[in-house]
Amino acid sequence: MRTKEVLSGVYKVDLEPGGFSDLVSVYIVDSGIGLLVFEGGPSCSQSDLTMAVRSLGKPPTHVFLTHVHIDHYGAAGALVELNHDVQYYVHPRGAKVLPNPDIIWAPAKEAMGWLGELYGRPLEIPQKNIKVTEDGEEIQIGDVSVEVIHTPGHASHHQSFLVRPWDMLVVGDAAGIYVRSLDYIIPTTMEPLRLDLYIESIRRLLDMGPRYIAYTHHDLVGDAAGLLSRHLSQIEIWSKAAEEAARERLTPAELEGILVERDQSLRRVYSDLKGLRAHYHLFQMAISGLLNYYRNLGK
Repeated sequence: MRTKEVLSGVYKVDLEPGGFSDLVSVYIVDSGIGLLVFEGGPSCSQSDLTMAVRSLGKPPTHVFLTHVHIDHYGAAGALVELNHDVQYYVHPRGAKVLPNPDIIWAPAKEAMGWLGELYGRPLEIPQKNIKVTEDGEEIQIGDVSVEVIHTPGHASHHQSFLVRPWDMLVVGDAAGIYVRSLDYIIPTTMEPLRLDLYIESIRRLLDMGPRYIAYTHHDLVGDAAGLLSRHLSQIEIWSKAAEEAARERLTPAELEGILVERDQSLRRVYSDLKGLRAHYHLFQMAISGLLNYYRNLGK
């Protein structure tokens, strides 16, 4: 676990689940009256999450979850130990999962394979601590304002947050996985995917005019508009290739080969990406999810 102040009053915690660095981050913001925690990481990282929060010397008062996939909220329930009144903000479609993680635990293990097993079963979050969000609402906490943006596509219950005064956009899985060491974005097109909504959500995030993007996977990056625009162009390439592959009944492996040919940024980093076990696993899940999306459209 590594904690770093990335902006004044904003801390990034690389949770390093299973020893994989640069994979899952949580962001902690000092509001002046307490700590705001964005994302929760997987349950296998719960002790590291609580240690990071304790090290900042203030109690967690609010937790903002982009969605209830196990790598984004699994450890968040541990923060109740640090403040019994901590509030968890979740999309209305995801709220029922927080006190009942078994709803998603078995499907998540099946979908994610060995990585799901590593992440572990999410912790329960008490019903009394849960706050359901509304699209567009602004939550003022001390010196910090958090605007909620519902961003479906990767998941029907996905939301992002624009955090001011930094104009920092916490995107969860709404705009890809940024591999900083390769300067490459892996699309978050895993199943269940609504590609039309995924693209619409990215465009909406662009319209928000953010300055920074805080990727859960895995870093805080400037030039938010440039990265979002770049991802839109990338998705256009991936989508056309996947649509053709579905029509021709190709396999995910065959589609992967086509993408290496057509996505110039992928071709540049492909050999290095294959050497990153967890990231490459997610990359392959993204390819399969996009291909299955087009297969299902044709039924």
